[in-house]
Amino acid sequence: MKYTSRGLRRRRDTDKWEVILSHKDPATGKSVTTYHTIEAKTEKQAIKKRNDLILNLERSGRAIGSNMTVRDFMEHFMAIKEASSTIEASTLRSYHSEARKINRYLGDVKLCELSIPVINQWMANMVSEGYAPKTATKPFRLLKQALKYAVGAEVIARNPCDYCKPPKRAKTPINALDQEERTRMLRLARDAQPQMLGYIIEVALTTGLRRGEVCALRASDLLDEKALMVRRSLGNGQGGFYEKEPKTESSIRTLPLSTRTWSELNALKKDMLRTLAEFGVAEADPYLFGTWETDSRPYNPTRLGKEFSAFCKMNGFNCTFHDLRHTFATMMIGQGTDIRTVADWLGHEKPSVTLDIYADVAPEAKRDSLKKMKACFDLDMDGIFGEPEPDPHALPPSGVRGLVFTVEQLELMLAEARRREKGD
Repeated sequence: MKYTSRGLRRRRDTDKWEVILSHKDPATGKSVTTYHTIEAKTEKQAIKKRNDLILNLERSGRAIGSNMTVRDFMEHFMAIKEASSTIEASTLRSYHSEARKINRYLGDVKLCELSIPVINQWMANMVSEGYAPKTATKPFRLLKQALKYAVGAEVIARNPCDYCKPPKRAKTPINALDQEERTRMLRLARDAQPQMLGYIIEVALTTGLRRGEVCALRASDLLDEKALMVRRSLGNGQGGFYEKEPKTESSIRTLPLSTRTWSELNALKKDMLRTLAEFGVAEADPYLFGTWETDSRPYNPTRLGKEFSAFCKMNGFNCTFHDLRHTFATMMIGQGTDIRTVADWLGHEKPSVTLDIYADVAPEAKRDSLKKMKACFDLDMDGIFGEPEPDPHALPPSGVRGLVFTVEQLELMLAEARRREKGD
């Protein structure tokens, strides 16, 4: 649906102008004429207001005219997404960030002129300016989603993104601490200051929890069965962090803790609840690593990232907080834990997700599995030519019948018999 100007005339002795527009009814295909009134002192102002009117009608009517730019359309699409209330606030915040990247490169391009070469050049420009392929892929996917909506709303005839590909994404190597480094980190964490940071590092290193999940833990999530109940997370929306449901149903899980870790956290929990009770807050359920007050506030994930970065820099570790999750996963796989169990620990919806991420991160586990394969055969699997070569000088075991001797063995046995005869 496109609006076309059919006339612009001023009403006598007034600042009011009559705008005559026409558009094609998408249902019947017939031309429809509409009349609108605008106010302007000069013809130049009237023309500008007429053009603005056309643009607003096209945007509100989900239609595209020759003057609508990618920026105008993305603003319209984002407004629809926001009003739908069908996506998480943290996802919406990410969409706004990606939309800004789109507008930076394509904002002034008219939507009707958006083509395959234009999109391919956009991707090439992002990569040449230093954006990683993974970073360039995100705005591409958002634009593809927006243009898919445009096709469905009969705004454009086809989606040019369907015929383009974002830069090929290289798989990022998993950065996991080896046994020596993770042991050293755990020892340092138990002496870390602030002490709360040490508790969080120990929990993340021994359970694989995400940063938002750790910060969202409450006192009631520490169970008497020496386990943690993960049932919420913190999301990062336009107004800051907020509490939300876990990423998937499988993210709601119960994780066992070692006796020492549970004892430390249980002592922290008791101190917290006792302190709050002294202030008359007996029914409180504060955040386990948050503030000790009536309206407990969680440990800020951004602050946690900065404090952990400082901890690593001070102690010579080269990793991020999320790498603790990778470390836990590789540690479990390396010890022979089956993928289904590792997926349950991590809260992955499907074991295939775990396999896709960690398929090649534990070579020592593959080497250990070779031993199991060798045990399935009654042959020497390490022999270069199959069976080991017989020792020509080895005597046959006594009492064994039906053996076949080599010439060398027979000569050796004959020489030994002659020596004995001479000795007698």
